[in-house]
Amino acid sequence: MTSPVLSTPFDDEARAIIARALVSGEVMAYPTETSYALGGNGLDECVCRAVRRIKGRAGDKALSLLIDGAPMLGRLTRDVTPAAQVLMERYWPGPLTLVFHAAPGLPPQTVDARDTVALRWSPHPVVGALLAIGCVPLIGTSANRAGGQPLHSAEEVVAAFGETVAVVLGDDEPWRAEAEAEAEWGRGPSTLVDTTVEPFHVIRPGAVAKSMIQATLAERFIRAVPD
Repeated sequence: MTSPVLSTPFDDEARAIIARALVSGEVMAYPTETSYALGGNGLDECVCRAVRRIKGRAGDKALSLLIDGAPMLGRLTRDVTPAAQVLMERYWPGPLTLVFHAAPGLPPQTVDARDTVALRWSPHPVVGALLAIGCVPLIGTSANRAGGQPLHSAEEVVAAFGETVAVVLGDDEPWRAEAEAEAEWGRGPSTLVDTTVEPFHVIRPGAVAKSMIQATLAERFIRAVPD
């Protein structure tokens, strides 16, 4: 049995299925502005464990979370530096994942050995709809087996994961085409930046170029500029 694919715009039945999946701890797949993500309720430890198992991901590699900006940020972090705030104002929503000191009580699969958590605000309307329906952060790890290439369509996700994923959400192709035409950054995964150290550290290069981050911070926060 293959996973059902729900496409936008979500009707009442689809919204009810999504809400039930988020509450009951089912694994879902949904599009972001970079690739499909594999996850669900990011505060549900059972979902976090299931995603790691399905991906074959190493136990010491934390899962990133997708949020809706400031409303969720304060619930998931202990502090946000002024320099990190500048990056958020400049690049969120967008393909920039920022690492912060984690708030207490998060699932251990989302927090690394240094007690930090990686957060991103995705501009994709499907992610926005999920966040509005569930009012919980979403697991943001890419939909792929560990070491494999990220997937970019609902069809690829269904073919790769089958019934291990309870619900797959269809992409919004018109939005994607328009967003890519207007994007100020490149393609690829989100850029991953650790804001808990000084200078900030670019852990993974990605769609937002390191030079853009350096230029954004250089005028007011020279000590935070990544090397």
